[in-house]
Amino acid sequence: MKYNLSEIMKKAWELVKKAGLSISEGLRKAWKEAKGLKQQLIRKLEAIAEEAGSHDNGYHYEVSVRDWENYGKSRTYFSLCETRDGSNHSKKTDYGYFDNQAGKYFPQKYADIEKDFANI
Repeated sequence: MKYNLSEIMKKAWELVKKAGLSISEGLRKAWKEAKGLKQQLIRKLEAIAEEAGSHDNGYHYEVSVRDWENYGKSRTYFSLCETRDGSNHSKKTDYGYFDNQAGKYFPQKYADIEKDFANI
Protein backbone atom coordinates (compact mmCIF):
# COMPACT_ATOMS: atom_id res chain seq x y z
CA MET A 1 0.00 0.00 0.00
CA LYS A 2 1.29 3.46 -0.91
CA TYR A 3 1.04 6.37 1.47
CA ASN A 4 1.06 10.08 0.64
CA LEU A 5 4.29 11.06 2.39
CA SER A 6 3.68 14.75 1.81
CA GLU A 7 0.32 14.62 3.59
CA ILE A 8 1.80 12.64 6.47
CA MET A 9 4.57 15.21 6.93
CA LYS A 10 2.08 18.11 6.72
CA LYS A 11 -0.10 16.44 9.37
CA ALA A 12 2.95 15.88 11.59
CA TRP A 13 3.96 19.55 11.39
CA GLU A 14 0.38 20.59 12.07
CA LEU A 15 0.44 18.48 15.24
CA VAL A 16 3.77 20.04 16.25
CA LYS A 17 2.43 23.57 15.82
CA LYS A 18 -1.13 23.15 17.14
CA ALA A 19 -0.88 20.36 19.72
CA GLY A 20 2.64 21.14 20.93
CA LEU A 21 3.98 17.66 20.15
CA SER A 22 7.59 16.99 19.28
CA ILE A 23 8.30 16.17 15.64
CA SER A 24 8.80 12.48 16.46
CA GLU A 25 5.48 12.34 18.34
CA GLY A 26 3.77 14.19 15.49
CA LEU A 27 5.18 11.81 12.89
CA ARG A 28 4.21 8.80 14.96
CA LYS A 29 0.63 10.04 15.26
CA ALA A 30 0.44 11.04 11.59
CA TRP A 31 1.61 7.57 10.51
CA LYS A 32 -0.88 5.86 12.79
CA GLU A 33 -3.65 7.98 11.35
CA ALA A 34 -2.47 7.18 7.84
CA LYS A 35 -2.53 3.49 8.61
CA GLY A 36 -6.00 3.85 10.08
CA LEU A 37 -5.82 2.04 13.41
CA LYS A 38 -9.03 3.71 14.52
CA GLN A 39 -10.81 2.63 11.32
CA GLN A 40 -9.54 -0.93 11.79
CA LEU A 41 -11.04 -1.01 15.29
CA ILE A 42 -14.38 0.29 14.00
CA ARG A 43 -14.44 -2.30 11.19
CA LYS A 44 -13.60 -5.06 13.66
CA LEU A 45 -16.40 -3.98 16.00
CA GLU A 46 -18.83 -3.88 13.05
CA ALA A 47 -17.74 -7.41 12.09
CA ILE A 48 -18.39 -8.53 15.67
CA ALA A 49 -21.91 -7.05 15.54
CA GLU A 50 -22.59 -8.60 12.14
CA GLU A 51 -21.42 -12.04 13.26
CA ALA A 52 -23.42 -11.91 16.48
CA GLY A 53 -26.53 -10.64 14.69
CA SER A 54 -26.35 -13.21 11.90
CA HIS A 55 -28.10 -15.83 14.06
CA ASP A 56 -31.88 -15.73 13.73
CA ASN A 57 -32.63 -15.57 17.45
CA GLY A 58 -34.24 -12.12 17.75
CA TYR A 59 -31.14 -10.35 19.04
CA HIS A 60 -29.94 -7.20 17.29
CA TYR A 61 -26.58 -5.49 17.68
CA GLU A 62 -25.68 -1.88 17.00
CA VAL A 63 -22.20 -0.36 17.00
CA SER A 64 -21.82 2.96 18.79
CA VAL A 65 -18.78 5.15 18.04
CA ARG A 66 -18.74 8.49 19.89
CA ASP A 67 -16.18 11.27 19.62
CA TRP A 68 -15.46 13.28 22.76
CA GLU A 69 -13.31 16.39 23.15
CA ASN A 70 -12.79 18.30 26.38
CA TYR A 71 -10.08 19.31 28.85
CA GLY A 72 -7.52 19.28 26.04
CA LYS A 73 -8.22 15.64 25.24
CA SER A 74 -9.74 14.03 22.16
CA ARG A 75 -11.10 10.49 22.33
CA THR A 76 -13.34 8.13 20.40
CA TYR A 77 -15.36 5.70 22.54
CA PHE A 78 -16.52 2.29 21.25
CA SER A 79 -19.50 0.26 22.45
CA LEU A 80 -21.87 -2.45 21.28
CA CYS A 81 -25.59 -2.28 22.11
CA GLU A 82 -27.66 -5.47 22.24
CA THR A 83 -31.47 -5.52 22.06
CA ARG A 84 -34.04 -8.26 21.57
CA ASP A 85 -37.35 -8.38 19.70
CA GLY A 86 -40.47 -8.42 21.90
CA SER A 87 -38.50 -7.73 25.06
CA ASN A 88 -37.15 -4.85 27.10
CA HIS A 89 -33.74 -6.53 27.01
CA SER A 90 -31.01 -3.98 26.44
CA LYS A 91 -27.31 -4.42 27.14
CA LYS A 92 -24.44 -2.08 26.38
CA THR A 93 -20.86 -3.34 26.33
CA ASP A 94 -18.12 -0.72 26.39
CA TYR A 95 -14.92 -1.56 24.52
CA GLY A 96 -12.78 1.34 25.68
CA TYR A 97 -11.54 4.31 23.71
CA PHE A 98 -9.06 5.46 21.11
CA ASP A 99 -6.92 8.45 22.13
CA ASN A 100 -6.94 10.62 19.01
CA GLN A 101 -3.94 12.63 20.16
CA ALA A 102 -1.68 9.72 21.06
CA GLY A 103 -3.05 7.42 18.34
CA LYS A 104 -3.43 4.58 20.82
CA TYR A 105 -6.29 2.24 21.80
CA PHE A 106 -7.14 1.82 25.49
CA PRO A 107 -9.42 -1.21 26.08
CA GLN A 108 -11.88 -1.65 28.93
CA LYS A 109 -10.93 -4.04 31.72
CA TYR A 110 -13.28 -6.83 30.58
CA ALA A 111 -13.80 -6.04 26.88
CA ASP A 112 -10.96 -5.59 24.40
CA ILE A 113 -11.60 -5.39 20.65
CA GLU A 114 -8.07 -6.48 19.74
CA LYS A 115 -7.61 -9.39 22.20
CA ASP A 116 -11.09 -10.83 22.47
CA PHE A 117 -11.72 -10.84 18.75
CA ALA A 118 -8.26 -11.37 17.26
CA ASN A 119 -9.57 -13.83 14.66
CA ILE A 120 -12.07 -11.38 13.12
